[in-house]
Order: sequence, then C-alpha cells, then structure tokens
Amino acid sequence: MKISQKLIAGILGMATLSVIVGAISAHQQLKIAKYLAQQEAEEVAGLLGYFVSHELEYHEMRSRKEMLAHLQEHVQSLHKQRQRDLEIVDRNKIILADVVAEDIGTRLDRDRNNEVGKTIQDDIPRIYIEVSPEYPQGIQLIAVAFKTSKGETIGAVILEYTPLYKAALATAEKNIVVTSVISLACGILALLAGYLISISISKPIKQLQQALLYLAEGKLDTRVSIHSQDEIGELATSLNKMADDLQHSRDKLVNANEQLRDEITDRQQAEVELQQALKDLQKTQIQLIQSEKMSSLGQLVAGVAHEINNPVNFIYGNLEYADDYTQQMLLLIKLYQKYYPYPEPEIQNANQLTDIDYLTEDLPKILTSMKMGAKRIREIVLSLRIFSRLDEAEFKTADLHEGIESTLLILQHRLKAQNNRPQIQVVKEYGEMPKIQCFAGQMNQVFMNLLANAIDALEEAFQKELCPNPLIRISSQQVNELAVIRIVDNGLGIPEVIQSRLFDPFFTTKTVGKGTGMGLSISYQIIAEKHGGSLKCISSPGQGAEFAIAIPIRAGKSAQYQSAIATIG
Repeated sequence: MKISQKLIAGILGMATLSVIVGAISAHQQLKIAKYLAQQEAEEVAGLLGYFVSHELEYHEMRSRKEMLAHLQEHVQSLHKQRQRDLEIVDRNKIILADVVAEDIGTRLDRDRNNEVGKTIQDDIPRIYIEVSPEYPQGIQLIAVAFKTSKGETIGAVILEYTPLYKAALATAEKNIVVTSVISLACGILALLAGYLISISISKPIKQLQQALLYLAEGKLDTRVSIHSQDEIGELATSLNKMADDLQHSRDKLVNANEQLRDEITDRQQAEVELQQALKDLQKTQIQLIQSEKMSSLGQLVAGVAHEINNPVNFIYGNLEYADDYTQQMLLLIKLYQKYYPYPEPEIQNANQLTDIDYLTEDLPKILTSMKMGAKRIREIVLSLRIFSRLDEAEFKTADLHEGIESTLLILQHRLKAQNNRPQIQVVKEYGEMPKIQCFAGQMNQVFMNLLANAIDALEEAFQKELCPNPLIRISSQQVNELAVIRIVDNGLGIPEVIQSRLFDPFFTTKTVGKGTGMGLSISYQIIAEKHGGSLKCISSPGQGAEFAIAIPIRAGKSAQYQSAIATIG
C-alpha cells in the first residue's frame, strides 16, 4: 500500500471513530435526561416526605382530609414551578394528590407492568412509558419511593420527564448530524490529501529514480530539476553534485587515456610495457568509477533510508496508541451493550444501520494490517541502511549473515517469479559464526556480485529448459579461525577452461551490455588482497556452480592461516 493510500485510510478511520463517538454521545444525552428526571423526582419526593413528616409530627390532631388538601396544594404549587405532570399514590396505589383533581381518590390504573408497585416494594426508582388515548405516542414517567423523614415508605411520587427526554433526543439528533458532516468532510480531506501527496512526493521520487537509472547506464550528463526547499530537494541537489563529480572524473580519465595513447604512439619501442601499463590504468579506472558509484550509491541509499525512517517510526509508534484507544472504545461499547441490552428504538435502528458488530470485528484487523505494513517498511529501511555501508573504508566488526540478508533484500525483485520463469528459491544454511573484522561495505559488494551472477546463470539455464526449478543455496560455517561462505546454484555450470580466467579483469561470458567483466575481478581483490582470504570457483558443466569464500575472523591473522585457507574448496 502506498503512503498516500495509508494516510487516506488513517483519516477515514478517524472519521469512522468520530461517528462512533457521536453515537455514544447521543446515548449519553438520553441517560442524562433520565438521570435529571430521577433527581427531580427524588427531590420532589424528599420535599413531600418532609412535608408529611412535619404534618405528622407537629399537627397530629389535623384530620386526614386537611392533610391531603395541604398535600394537594403542594402538588399544584410544584406543578406551576416545574411545568411537570405530578401525582402521588399511597402503598395501595390510591392517588392522594394529582395535577388533575378529579383523579384524587381513584386507583392508579395506568401502571400496566406494576412499575409503581415494584418501586414501592423495593425503593428502586423506575422509568416507564404510559400510553393512553390522551397520549397515543406515550409519555415518559419516573416513579420514586415516597418516604417520611424517618425512612418509612408511604407511597410513590410519579413525575413526567417527557420534555427532558425530548430535549435530550433533539440534542442527540443534532450531534448525529454534526458527526455525519464532520465524517464527510474528513473523507473529502483524505482524498484531497492523498492526491496532493501523490503529486508532491511521488513525482519527484520518480524523477530521482529515473535519473539514477540513467546514471547507472553511464549517462553522466543526467540532471534533475527539483528545486523544492525540503529533504527531496536536498536529495536532488546531492544527486546532481554526484553526477557532476562522476562526469568530471570521467573527463579526467578520458583525458588521461588520450595522453597515454599519444605516449604509446610516440614510444613504440616500449609497446609491451606501455600496453601493460594501459591495462593496469584501465583496471584502475574501472575500479575508481565503480568505487565512486558504490560510494555515492551508499550515501544516496543511506539518505533515502533515513528520510523514510522518520515518518515510518512516527506512524508505527502512533499505531500502538491508536490500537489501545480503539480497544478501550470497543470495551466501552461492549459494556453499554451488556448493561443496556434493550436501548431506545432509535439507538437500535442506528446500531443496525452502522453494523456495530462488523465494525467491532474489522477495526482491530485494519489496525493490525497497518502495523504489519509499517513493520515491513522498517525492515526494508534497516536492510537499506545495512547495505549502504558501501562507502565505509575502515576495518570494523560486522555480521556477515546480516550483510547477506540485506543483499538478498536488494535483489528480491530479481528472485521473484517473472513472466518467463518461476521464482528462484533461496535456501539458507547458516552455521554458528561470530562477527568478523572486515570491510563490511566491500563484503556486501562481493555478495551482490556473486548472487547477481548466480541469478543470471539460472535465468540462462531456464531459458534453455535445462533448469526447471532454479535454486540458490547459501551456507556458512566456522572452520578453525576462518569464516567460510558458500554460494551454490543449480544452473548450467562453468567449463573448466573458463574457470581459470573467471577472475581476470574485463573477462566476461555475458552478451555485450550485460556485463563489464569486472565484478568477479573486484570481488577477488576484495577477498584476497584486502582481507587475506580466498575466493574459489568449483563447478562442472551441467552441475551448477559453487563459489567458496574464506577469510580470517580476526584482522591481521591471514598469514597464520594461509595453509588452512588453501584447503577450503
């Protein structure tokens, strides 16, 4: 998945989360309405309880009729103050006071599910809906136990809270509308962001990639015209400077060649010595160009890896928090579903429309896949940083297995199945081997040359229908104080007459344009001259080819193990 697509997916995920938060907020509004109604009913019940207790304690001689009349006056007064329907019943559900005076003295008959009776029995407030010819849509009621100041339950207070409920419902609907608008805006912004990122990042990167291909083909007059004041602009400036340096070096080398040719013409009597000098100079020229190319490539790869690593670390680090927050929100939703399994009809409809079960199941999977993608990018960046040590010129302790793995990752596109051949299988048989002292970047260059040659040989064998299952086997082991690496392929093999010239400069069996003949020669010099080791080819026609590398584990010990190195093969 591209970076722009990942950013769009992340923004869309945030929009989805905002919808979920809006739904939870609407549900909370309804809960608050019920809570406020319950508080109001309990407050009214407390006031009336205090009134009754006061009447009983200080006016014991007052008749029941007078006390009920007084209670009715309080109910009417509370009705005018709060604009709520209010009625009071005793333990037998006989109406003691009511906004509608005609109902006083009658039995409460609208309590179909005995919600009021249950409240009188267990002192637990209950909310229910009363449907009648007068209120065909139903009104929201709450029943609260009616107690004296001594805690004795003498009945119940029934309070209407329909206005509170409607106000909360209106607020919830408004929140849903606002959330929907925000989600739509986030989706549009995500698409716009992806498009802008694609233009501002992808296009310059493609220009840099194409310029690198041209430089690799030898077109050193290639330049890129990117003038942005950001990291990509700095990268383009570095690339142009590298191209200038390479072109300047090539011009100097060409001039040196011309001068040498003039001297050879003038001094034909020293033709043999001059021819040898010319070969040595050409070899040095190719090595210098190759060295500069690899050094510049190492710097370029390291820069690209560094620039990619920063945003990837930001994404990967925040995914952990996003996953944690998502799990907390999903847990909260499950708790709401557990303790409120039968929510209001509107919430049930919204639940069906949003398919909350599918969201709960799929959202963690999306975050997991994003985390895996970010982790894969980090692994690729790490391999690029390891391989970018091509420009390091000092001896240092390095892990050869790590260098092989980074090289395989760079060549992964060539190992994959192509239109004209299957995938090349790589079998790794690594043995226990400590880190060794070596030129790590140059060892990576050796691995690159040997593995690239093995891939070329397998492709040629498959085209000739002599290798239906191409395979590369890489093994490593420690032999005494030597590190031994073997790279084996099951290609056509190498004839014995050619094996003796494999490591000669400019010798190649490939077609024109595919090879310079310097890869194995440079690899041999790196192993033999710079590390005091050996590079051998073991092959028979039709039996594949094996290249065996043996180098001392500790620097400066090559002289002590020359006899052991000679036996490796």
